[in-house]
Amino acid sequence: MTRQIDDKTYLNYLLQSLNVKELKQICKDFQLVGYSKLKKVELIEFILDSLAEEELKELLKQKELEIISKEIDLAIKKINGEDRESIESIRIVNPNNHEIETTFKGFNWEITSYLAITKNNIDNPERDCDCRIGSNMGFCNHFWVGFIFSLKQGYFTLKDWNLTALPKDFEKRIESIVLRGESAGEEEGEKIEAMRLVDKSSEDFQFMELLDNSITVYEGEITNLEKKEQDFQGNITIYYITSLKNVKIGPRIQKQSEFKEEDIKLVDSLNLRISEKLHDETNLKPGDKVSANGKLTRDNFLRMYIVKNIRKIEKLK
Repeated sequence: MTRQIDDKTYLNYLLQSLNVKELKQICKDFQLVGYSKLKKVELIEFILDSLAEEELKELLKQKELEIISKEIDLAIKKINGEDRESIESIRIVNPNNHEIETTFKGFNWEITSYLAITKNNIDNPERDCDCRIGSNMGFCNHFWVGFIFSLKQGYFTLKDWNLTALPKDFEKRIESIVLRGESAGEEEGEKIEAMRLVDKSSEDFQFMELLDNSITVYEGEITNLEKKEQDFQGNITIYYITSLKNVKIGPRIQKQSEFKEEDIKLVDSLNLRISEKLHDETNLKPGDKVSANGKLTRDNFLRMYIVKNIRKIEKLK
């Protein structure tokens, strides 16, 4: 199918993904002059106003797949928990209009992205994002996370998508990504569905299924204990990052009758965050085998999966 918006509008969306240096290189490549002092927004306008129709088509040919592929790569990294930002939540806020809201979290920032792809707007979907690229209608990596989610949710099919080109291997790359869902309560009488994207081919797949949920560490052997200090508004908190190997984990259950052997996952390594008090009470040391309950999280700053909110830790014989 043919793209419905004109080249100039489309390029305006695409060029939002480039930085000032990259935009100035385009000016240089097309032998434009008078751009040296321009800022990003001005550079994009300058390029679009200065190039002839044939040159706009040539620029599209050069940059379209390069820009889109880079943003899709980042989106898949986010889904796999490999990026400095993690996907905090994906909520279906209006299933009839296919409206989804995705929240991303970094070390000390948060980004919310909105997307609604329907048969009536698929030529240029309704979208918004807090990031610099997405706030200007660009195809940011946050957009592509929402795009993949909407596709997996069945809101549209790739044969109906005509707005952008896609990498040749796009379908293959997202083939192993699946949905996981749960109710997130209600807002103004409307049921809100909270969903998660999980890549079954990822090394982190077993963690992603349990991420941000209460889990039980049934067994793990301590390999290292590292003392840490956290300063928050002058209050010093001491805790220990406890590294485990040969770990058995599973969803936390309320009663033994809920236990299912098939829910147990074996992972090579995992980390626990243990309070100074709990550490001193249990006298933990490398070689000890332990079990505990807590919440599995992804620490993007430390780049590790870590179990927090541990109230009790038990040494195993």
